[in-house]
Amino acid sequence: MPHSRGTLVFTDLDGTLLDHDTYGFDPALPALAMLAQKKIPVILNSSKTLVEILEIRSLLGNCHPFISENGSVVAVPEHTFPGPARKKPLFQPQSGLLVRRLGGARESVLAILNGLRKTHGFSFEGFADMAPARLAQVTGLTEAQAIQAGRRLSTEPILWQDTPEQWDAFARRLADAGLGWVQGGRFISISRPFDKKDGVACLLDLYTADTGKRPFTIGLGDSPNDQAMLDMMDIAVVIRSARCDQITLNRPPTIIRTTAKGPEGWQEAMDTIFTPSRRH
Repeated sequence: MPHSRGTLVFTDLDGTLLDHDTYGFDPALPALAMLAQKKIPVILNSSKTLVEILEIRSLLGNCHPFISENGSVVAVPEHTFPGPARKKPLFQPQSGLLVRRLGGARESVLAILNGLRKTHGFSFEGFADMAPARLAQVTGLTEAQAIQAGRRLSTEPILWQDTPEQWDAFARRLADAGLGWVQGGRFISISRPFDKKDGVACLLDLYTADTGKRPFTIGLGDSPNDQAMLDMMDIAVVIRSARCDQITLNRPPTIIRTTAKGPEGWQEAMDTIFTPSRRH
């Protein structure tokens, strides 16, 4: 590990820092405490909404910038970058944060989706179509949690209910309208063509402007959705999961693949990186 410049840790949540089934993170607590002691920021980067991440961040005792909605939304505490972020007009104050919608406004995405459904008869159900009880049913969340999951700023997750042939036509129409899509575990997230790497790049620009040097980066993820983010890192950690073998990395100087899943794998990776006798 370099000592001449700052270090940042970028991490996915579900299946990475959080257990895929219980959403717990206790096995990673020793590593989180070690990073806090070293004053190394842990930056959460997830498909979850801003309000969902705020709650998780509170449970973690985390006070650092974060990235939500698959890179479409970047949130920075107002005190973190008093100069650089405030000079960027695309950052807007919200709940004690400076928030930038890299992916634009969700309202414009919904207008396009509703237009495609009305004009071409595509069959799908989006979060905006669902009452809290229905959203809780399809997500497995409580109604209160489902309401938080529905408070999106830039993206719209959908359940596709049409044929594969219709999906091909739908995907072409999305592209024509300037939208992209990301396949998640349960839902397809529709947005402007941004992903987790774009949120990382935005924050790296701020940290570099603030300190005058690019930070050393460690990234952790467990699915193909994390691949672009991991490929930007100095150390990329692939957490074991059902889909981790689909992650193909080319650029990171160091790549670690854990044997354990979720927060156990997260702790394993940090032990490997920060304990000299366990480094590879």
